[in-house]
Amino acid sequence: MTGQQPDRQPNILLVLTDQQSAHMLGCAGTSHVRTPHLDALAAAGTRLERAYVTFPLCVPSRVAMMTGQYPHRLGVHSNAEPGGPDVARGPQSLPQLLAGAGYECAYAGKWHAIAPSASEADGFKVIKEFGDAGLVESAREFLTGRDRQRPFFLVASFDDPHTICEVARGQPSYYGELPAVETDAAPNLPANFGSQPFQPEALRSEQRAAEKVYGTGGYTPEQWRGYRAAYAALVERVDTRIGALLQALAESGHDQDTVVVFTSDHGDGDAAHGWNQKTALYEEIVRVPLIIARPGEPEGDIDHRLVNTGVDLLPTLCDLAGVEIPAGLPGRSLVGEPGGHEHVVVQTTFADGPRPHTRGRAVITERYKYVVYSWGRYREQLHDLRDDPGEQVNLAVEARHRPVLEAMRGRLLQWCLEQEDHTMLGRLVLPAHTPQELREQIYAVPY
Repeated sequence: MTGQQPDRQPNILLVLTDQQSAHMLGCAGTSHVRTPHLDALAAAGTRLERAYVTFPLCVPSRVAMMTGQYPHRLGVHSNAEPGGPDVARGPQSLPQLLAGAGYECAYAGKWHAIAPSASEADGFKVIKEFGDAGLVESAREFLTGRDRQRPFFLVASFDDPHTICEVARGQPSYYGELPAVETDAAPNLPANFGSQPFQPEALRSEQRAAEKVYGTGGYTPEQWRGYRAAYAALVERVDTRIGALLQALAESGHDQDTVVVFTSDHGDGDAAHGWNQKTALYEEIVRVPLIIARPGEPEGDIDHRLVNTGVDLLPTLCDLAGVEIPAGLPGRSLVGEPGGHEHVVVQTTFADGPRPHTRGRAVITERYKYVVYSWGRYREQLHDLRDDPGEQVNLAVEARHRPVLEAMRGRLLQWCLEQEDHTMLGRLVLPAHTPQELREQIYAVPY
């Protein structure tokens, strides 16, 4: 993708889903899910297939996308933050930057940064509150009835397939019941299903402690297959709605002057490692789909750059709109610069309940992924994503991989220092070469 700007500011349509993993696209090679409309969008633009979130949880991820800041910088570590709704507002938030450049900013659907629905104070004209029912119709009305003299920035934010959470807990399924699927017609279990050796003790502890949230404790293999079938059906349902949205864009006459960007706030375990929901740092959870379709640009490209959606989305949309990117942000435009990040960092915190919080960080390079959790056996994980994309073999327990492990420890330490990530700094495994004075500084206040 080039950074060349059109003669006039393009319209921008940002389409969000909630809890959709990168592999849950037909064009990503997953045979048990059909996403014809998103596949067509990818065929009309560029699919960035190594897009990672900043934090695999709704509020921290969405706050990052709207501000271009890492969640820990904003003090956001969970879905229930005491700091109030102002965290995603301000003169350098995405809607304020685009509105300052003449854009009409509108929002339809799930906000959750922090409140469920957006408000005018968040910088948007709210055309539809939280909920998928009626979202496309509200967007169609906006697209056909607006003043064409100003470019628009429209966010269409769907709740599906997040509703898999209710399915797992046996609760009512929002937006209509899903069809029953016989076990032998359901997807098989993934190759990395179940518990592999040397997995983090902290994750299993968190899953047991929050069993009412996960709803899959004691699941049989057949139930996991049913879960995967339901998840695929929810992805297909939202794909149908996205198809209707893109049809409304075409009917409005704006399809030739609108950039369409599609992504999700985080993924879902989808039975990998016996995990559902989010928050853990597995690939299925932290890697999301990202498609950018620009009229007149090359079609059907696949981009392999490392991307961090939380911090890269704001600079990218500013670049597309011809808006100056605020100085000092950690992200970069995906259209103005040919290169990607040398590594990306994903952070997480399990913050539910009265128990001490489990924190984690992942640093991901072109080939390797290093994860460290704040406590427990096997809290360090090292995976060769080229040879082990399912994260089944923990190389951190092998002495022969110590040089790579040390290098990845060093990358994460440097990132935590640069980004002032004090909440995790004292829980890292420091590389052996860490200077003594730095060690003393890190542990000056041990708790």
